[in-house]
Amino acid sequence: MADDASSWDARYAEGSDEWTLERPPAVLEQLIAGYSERQRVLVPGAGHGHDAFAWARSGHEVVALDFAPLAVESMRARSRELGVELEALEADVTAPPASLRGRVDLVWEQTCLCALRPEDRRPYLEAMATLLRPQGSMVALLWNHGNEGGPPFDMTPVLVERLVAGVFSIRKRERVEDSQSTRSSQYLWWLDPIRL
Repeated sequence: MADDASSWDARYAEGSDEWTLERPPAVLEQLIAGYSERQRVLVPGAGHGHDAFAWARSGHEVVALDFAPLAVESMRARSRELGVELEALEADVTAPPASLRGRVDLVWEQTCLCALRPEDRRPYLEAMATLLRPQGSMVALLWNHGNEGGPPFDMTPVLVERLVAGVFSIRKRERVEDSQSTRSSQYLWWLDPIRL
């Protein structure tokens, strides 16, 4: 399976990005409502930026990363069109810009981890941990769909616990019931970076 930037760019060009939900999940809207103070939020693997725009429209400072140029341009164009401030950067999520290190309050993860090759998952999580401020955290909506292959790859609780071990501590995990989504068996994870 090709998984470089050009192959993902091709998926966007031909409209085969069927993983895109076209709207943020209901659980994200509930999560955003719980933040009274402005956060600097990073959305890795942001795609067309539906989740990133949800954070930005609520007054948060948002940085959205994607390594597909078409996705990044789509976010930038939409930002101008909507008049919503959002920083869209073309970058590999396993090697994000050094300028972000220690400068993010919250990483919102959805459909990025499950799109990565197994060998890229740990480097991605480690990279995200370096971007967080001391009191920062990662909140991840992960899909335990039970199917072979991918992307999206199945994110079972056992696999997630193994992947985050030594990088993040698990503050909480809860099953998400979203009647608006076709994705059943999703879990919301609250992850705090382990400072060595």
